[in-house]
Amino acid sequence: MRKENTKTNTNAVSFGAWGWVLILICILYQMMYSAFAVDGINGYGLGLAEMLSQLSGSEVTSDMLTAVLTPIGIICCLLGVLFTTLVYQKGTKLVATIACIGMAAGVAFMGNITNFTMYVAGLFVTQAFGTCLAFAVHHGFVGAWFPTRKGVVMGWTTMGLPLTSMILVPFVTWCMGGSFGWKGFCYVLAGILVLLAVITFTLLTNTPEEKGCYPDNMKPESQTENTDQEKTDILRYFKSQYTLQSLLKNKSVWMICIGFGIPWATTAGVMSQLIARMMSTGHFANVGGPVAILAGATIVGLMGSFCWGWLDTRIGTKKAGVLYNIAYIIILVVLIFLHRLPAAACTVVTCCLCFTAGGIPNLMPSMVISKFGRYEFLSANRVCTPLATIIQSMGFAVLAVGKMLTGGSWAGGYGVFIVACAIGALVIMKIDDKKESDDQEIEKRLIALAKADHK
Repeated sequence: MRKENTKTNTNAVSFGAWGWVLILICILYQMMYSAFAVDGINGYGLGLAEMLSQLSGSEVTSDMLTAVLTPIGIICCLLGVLFTTLVYQKGTKLVATIACIGMAAGVAFMGNITNFTMYVAGLFVTQAFGTCLAFAVHHGFVGAWFPTRKGVVMGWTTMGLPLTSMILVPFVTWCMGGSFGWKGFCYVLAGILVLLAVITFTLLTNTPEEKGCYPDNMKPESQTENTDQEKTDILRYFKSQYTLQSLLKNKSVWMICIGFGIPWATTAGVMSQLIARMMSTGHFANVGGPVAILAGATIVGLMGSFCWGWLDTRIGTKKAGVLYNIAYIIILVVLIFLHRLPAAACTVVTCCLCFTAGGIPNLMPSMVISKFGRYEFLSANRVCTPLATIIQSMGFAVLAVGKMLTGGSWAGGYGVFIVACAIGALVIMKIDDKKESDDQEIEKRLIALAKADHK
C-alpha cells in the first residue's frame, strides 16, 4: 500500500497495490462459498437433482437439496466459533490456506457424488470450509488491514456474493448442458481453490506491517519511516483481554448481534420466499417472470454492497445500521400490499430488496471493529459472527410461522419482521459509542514488545 499518505483517507478506491490484491482474493473467497450456498444451489438445483435421481435410482428433488442447507448452516455457525478462534490464535493466513485446501477437497468430492447421501456429506465439508473463508478469514484480513475503512472495503469484498449469481450460476448451467458436466464444474472450482491456497500462502500476510505497509493505507503523521519492527507481525505479541465467557457476558456483543442479526434474518426469510410472494399477486402466469426479475436485479445487489459500505464510511456504522433496519421496514410495508400494486411494483421492490441485502454482510463485522477496535476484533468476532448467524438462520422459519399464525396471510409474516426491525434499530441506537479498547495504546505496547524481542 502507498506509504506516503499521511492524511485521512476516505477515497473509495485508494487501497494500494497490496490492499487491492487482498480485496480481490476476498471477493473470490465469497464467490467460492456462495457457489454451494443458497445462491448457487437455487441456480443449478433442478439439474443436479435430476442427475442424482438418474444415478441413484431414487427420486431427488431440488427442495431436498436446499432443505439440508438449514441444518448444515446451523452446524457451520457453531463451527464458526472454532474457525474464528483459530484465526485469532494461529493467524488468518494459515487458516485461510488450510480452508482453501479443505474446501477444494470437498468440492472435488462433490464432483463425484451419485446419491443424496453423498451430496449431504460433500456439502457439509464444502460449507464448513466455505463458511470459514467467507466469515472468519474474510473478517480477519479486512479487520487487520483496514480497521477504520472496513465499511467501504467490505462494500467491495462482499460483491462476491451477487457475482456468484452473475458468473458461476450461468457457468454451471453451461457445464451441465454440455459435455463438461457437473464433474467438470466442480473440478474447475477445486482447481481455483487450490490456486487460491497457493496465492494466499505466498502473497498475503496477516497484517499490512509485514508488507511494509500501513493499516487503512494511511501513514501515521508521527512516523517518518518504516522500521524493521513495523514489518513484523505485531499481532503475534497481542493477548486479548477477553475470554469466550467474558464476551458472552458483554452487553455490546449481544446488542451488535441482535441489532444486526435481525435484518440479516429478515434478508434470509424474505428473499427465500420472494418468488412465491410475487406469484401470489396474480400478475404472473408462471415462475418464469419472477425468476427473470430476481436474476436481473442481481446487478443492483452489486451496487448495494458498495453503497452500503460507502455509507458506513461516510456516516458511521451505527447510523448506517439504524438506517438499514428502517429501509427494511419500508420495503416490508410495500411487500404487504404488493398484490394491490401494479405488476411493475414487483420489479421495483425486488431491486430494493437486492440493493438492501447487499449491505448486511459488511455492516455487522464493521460494527464489531468499530466497537472493539482492530486488535480486539478477532477475539470479539469469535462470538459475534456465530451468534448473529444463528439469528440469521431463524429467518427462514419466522416468515412461515408468522403466516401460519395469521391463517396464511403474508401480512402476518412480514409484520413479525417489521416489529423485529424496529427493535433492531432501537438496539443499535443504544450501542455505546465508547470503544471497548484503545488501538493506539495497544499498538504502542506491541511495538515495544517487538523492539525488545529484536534486541
